[in-house]
Amino acid sequence: MPESKKREAHKHPHVDYIPHKKKKGSAKMVTVIFCAFLSLAIAWFAAGTSPLWLLVGIVLGAGFGYFLGSQIDKSLNK
Repeated sequence: MPESKKREAHKHPHVDYIPHKKKKGSAKMVTVIFCAFLSLAIAWFAAGTSPLWLLVGIVLGAGFGYFLGSQIDKSLNK
């Protein structure tokens, strides 16, 4: 049956049939904890029980762990 040229075409809603994977977790938290613990151990062996250097070690290790975890997440989501 011919369609009228004056009527607009019937629009169908788009249905996405491809199931998308849901993000389960993040590597950031694991790497922050691991790197903070590792840097705490390094600071303890290097400087002894000085609280200032232990705190500096934890902060630097946590910062590095956050950066490393975000890079891991970025590479896994490609």
